[in-house]
Amino acid sequence: MDLLAPMWDGFAAILAPYLWLLVPLLLLAAVLRFPMLGRGPNSTRRDSWRGFKYASRAAVLQRAGGLCEAPLFLAWGRCGDPAAEVDHVVPWSRGGPTVVSNGQALCRRHNRSKGALVPPWWYVLGLERRRRGYFPEGAPVEVLAVMDDGERAARERWAATRR
Repeated sequence: MDLLAPMWDGFAAILAPYLWLLVPLLLLAAVLRFPMLGRGPNSTRRDSWRGFKYASRAAVLQRAGGLCEAPLFLAWGRCGDPAAEVDHVVPWSRGGPTVVSNGQALCRRHNRSKGALVPPWWYVLGLERRRRGYFPEGAPVEVLAVMDDGERAARERWAATRR
């Protein structure tokens, strides 16, 4: 313990003049990385369907007009490249279900760069804002990583036919 005391004192002496800046920066970083509350998975169980297939894939691509939904810069603009893939907004590996409301059409480049990151609140709001401009009239733009009872029942029926 006595060996660490001089090192700690030196560290504190270096940081003390910058503490007024460090605390707000840490708070800002935490707020910017915070996920959107109330929109994430409502279950700890992972969805049995891993990828978007058939009707759900077609629905996500059709809503996006066949173009990538990723932003050009942070949360502004729209990529505009042809959408080659359909991906989860809240990643499947983080509990995001494979449902149309949690899907986004992405070009190959944006899908590869996204990884398994849970999007922060500002990304989700930016995606919803962009969608208002190109989604068909009346289509819901809200990102919901929640499986409703009908979708859960469909998964259970599908799993029963696989046994």
